[in-house]
Amino acid sequence: MPAALVPNGGPRRPEPVVAVVGANGFLGRSVMRALSGAGVEARGFTSAEPAVHGTWQDPALRHCDVVFYLASRISPAIAEREPERAAQEITDFRAFLDALRENPRRPVVTLAASGGTVYDPRCEPPYDEQSPARPSNVYGKAKLEQEEALAGASDWLAPVVLRLSNVYGPGQRIAAGYGVIGHWMQALLAGEQLRILGHGGSSRDYVHVDDVANAMLAVLGRAPALRAADRPTVLNIGAGYPTSLDDLHRHLEATVGRPVPVEREPARPFDRRDVWLDIRRAADVLGWRPEIGLAEGLADTWKYQLSTSQEPARSAHRPDGR
Repeated sequence: MPAALVPNGGPRRPEPVVAVVGANGFLGRSVMRALSGAGVEARGFTSAEPAVHGTWQDPALRHCDVVFYLASRISPAIAEREPERAAQEITDFRAFLDALRENPRRPVVTLAASGGTVYDPRCEPPYDEQSPARPSNVYGKAKLEQEEALAGASDWLAPVVLRLSNVYGPGQRIAAGYGVIGHWMQALLAGEQLRILGHGGSSRDYVHVDDVANAMLAVLGRAPALRAADRPTVLNIGAGYPTSLDDLHRHLEATVGRPVPVEREPARPFDRRDVWLDIRRAADVLGWRPEIGLAEGLADTWKYQLSTSQEPARSAHRPDGR
């Protein structure tokens, strides 16, 4: 990457070399767009072009100052049904961390973790970063084990853990267990009835994907301070307030401009009752706050769903509310 110039024409230190692992995913695409919009060149790694494969690693990984690890192929539902896939994600992440031993820069490595599943459900929300961690499902246990693996690699990298709440927005994968908002919108387009699983008063913290991408940019902007930290940096990233499923349903009706009937079904065994996050530490450490409110974010997501829907009746999945 060529050195940038300061206003007087002299050279300055080049911008950090950035890698995004999982660049083709829902969050990865948003982060890549945000980096590009900020004028930052980033090397994107995907399943087709992996950063690490067996004992081989991409040479570019040895020169990265900042790495965003966003790769995941599991959801809470998938992890409960196929725990071996959750175990494989942990194995893959450990192999990736081992590969970074060869990077002489001691890169800042940011893990997209789970604020919605790692905290002890016996404690009352909102959860801050000091709240006890006690995952109650396979997914949360896998995410916490990834956090622990990252912290264990602090001799050769600087760990940053972003515990994300329920991320939604344009481009979200529509598949079983990947979020109520996308499912509900697909159900509307397919002429299917919406489902609420569990108590309609159950609350979640919904954060727009662009706000999460901006949190990643804030990590990049504060990379030197994060590298100098004497312990792993753990931050909650969310909206910072609860929205019940019943309130989310009302917001969706306002978004589409018509009544939307729902059917109610029992909660799944791995579903949490109430989860929302205290995000004040992210403001202190990163200077980050979410900017996209739920009404604006739903309108943005609905517009995207309308623009990409060619044959609404082809929806292959029922909408899971969680």
